[in-house]
This record gives sequence, structure tokens and C-alpha cells, in this order.
Amino acid sequence: MYKLWYSMDCGKFFAKRIHNRSCLQYMMKKWIPAIVISCGLLVLSACNNNSENIVESKSGNITKEEFYETLKDRYGEGTLQELVYKKVLDDKYDISKEEIDELVNDFKTAYGDSFSYFLSSMGIADEDELREVLEFQLLQQRPAMDKITVTEDELKEQYEIESKIVTARHILVEDEKVAKEVLDKLNAGEKFEDLAKKYSEDTGTASKGGDLGELNPNMLDRDFVKGAFSLKENEISEPVKSQYGYHIIQATKVEAKKDVKPLEEMKDSLERKVKRSKLDDTKVQEALQEIMKEANIKVNDSDLKDLFKTK
Repeated sequence: MYKLWYSMDCGKFFAKRIHNRSCLQYMMKKWIPAIVISCGLLVLSACNNNSENIVESKSGNITKEEFYETLKDRYGEGTLQELVYKKVLDDKYDISKEEIDELVNDFKTAYGDSFSYFLSSMGIADEDELREVLEFQLLQQRPAMDKITVTEDELKEQYEIESKIVTARHILVEDEKVAKEVLDKLNAGEKFEDLAKKYSEDTGTASKGGDLGELNPNMLDRDFVKGAFSLKENEISEPVKSQYGYHIIQATKVEAKKDVKPLEEMKDSLERKVKRSKLDDTKVQEALQEIMKEANIKVNDSDLKDLFKTK
């Protein structure tokens, strides 16, 4: 099914399938260079302005300063930016354990028994390291999220989504005209499974008749979620537009979720989820730039001195 991951590049949650690989896996790889760089950063920072030899050999020595300059040339900008962001954001915001738990649980739900294998394949040692990555992710989101307002109607809509268990299938096509053609064929009595195999561009589900299984609303495109969770059992949607095309969705099973807490008890979590659904690249970047400007950052390394200058 469509999986979601947060991109450090664009600062938002989204869903996409790339070939037969989930976007969750694809985007996770974007974090790995930053994690690897961070592991070596203590060495880098300790080496600055120090000509002491860290390696000696018959062929020549390597000084700490030489080592620092090499690391700086290769990884300096990205690593320094990451460290400064974390320092500034850590000083201004607190990320609760509950917020991190929500995202970790989304991963565990998505991968089930393969969760440990997923972490290993992405170069993440264990759940603790994943939590560190997610905490930094949430810190980057926070300035933009604080500027977003959520209405009572939006909270109620999210609560309705959280109160249901929906199993569904879909047919994904590029344009609305084709989506309407597919819908006409369904209304004329043609089988959903046959049309999914013929028309759907989601290669991961087309061969299975479009079957997505049980939907996790926290792991899917927001527009898709609204369309799918508004359906009654066996009802077929009108074309639903998402950032990936047009979906014809059928809710094959709709159940009321058991032991759902009252809305008031879930309000904080519901609000966070609605706010994340409204995040976009521009909002995140603009908010981060404002925070960095307020921090009055001065870089003393002449090669990196312009890194945090804003236009």
C-alpha cells in the first residue's frame, strides 16, 4: 500500500510508491548521509585549529588540522547546518515522548514483523536511533506547525477518521478523464479487480485488483484519506485527486474502531495530525529561516561564514 515518510528536503509527510518499494524506504535513505556524518562530527570538531598528528607513518604524517579540512570540504556545510539547526531548535522547543511514539508506532504498523529488518536495511541501528532521527525531524517541523491553525470542524473530521477501520482498494490513473472512464465502466457492471489490473498505475497493487488492505490514515496522502474514510462499506468514490493522480476508491470493509477515547482526550494528537497534513515545503523553510535569523548565528570558519546568511 502507499506508505508515508517525512522528507527533510521538503518538510512534509506524503505517500508514494516507487516501483515496488515504499516511499518510506526511499525517503529514509535520504537521512542516512546525515546520520553517518554526525557520527564522525565529534572527531571533526575536535580537530579544528590543532596541528597535532593523529596519524604517523614512514610515508608522512596526518595532522588534526588536515583531517578537519578534508572532512569540512566533503561534509562541512550539511553537517554544520544540521548541528546548528539542532542546537537552535533544541533551545527553543521541546518534543514530547508522545509525539515520537506516534511516529514510531506508524512505522511499526507499516512494517509489522519486518520492522527490525527495515531499520537494518536503512542503516539505523535500533529503535533508539530511529527516535533520535524522528526527534530532529519533529524539531524542524515545529516552527511551521506553530503557525498553523486548526478548526473544530477539522478536529471532528480527524476524530471520525481515527474512529474507523477501513479496508479498501483503488485504481490510480494520471488524469481525471481516464478516471471518469473507469468509473463509468464500474457503474456499467465491470469488475473492479479487472479494471485495476488494466488501468491502475500503482504497480504494487494493480496485480492484486487494487487491494490496499487495511488503511492506516497516518501513512497516506491526506486527500486520499478524506476520500477513503468518507465512504460507506462497498461504496465506490468519485475520482479523488491526490498529488499522484486520480484515484477510484472502494471501501471493501468499514468498521467502528473499539475503545476509542473521547475527542477531548485525543485533542492534542488530533491537532498535531491535522497540522502535519497542512505542512508544505515553503512553510517549513520560511519558518526555519525566521528561527535561524532570530538566533543571530555567527560562523567563525571563513570557508563556511556565509552558510546561514539569508537573502
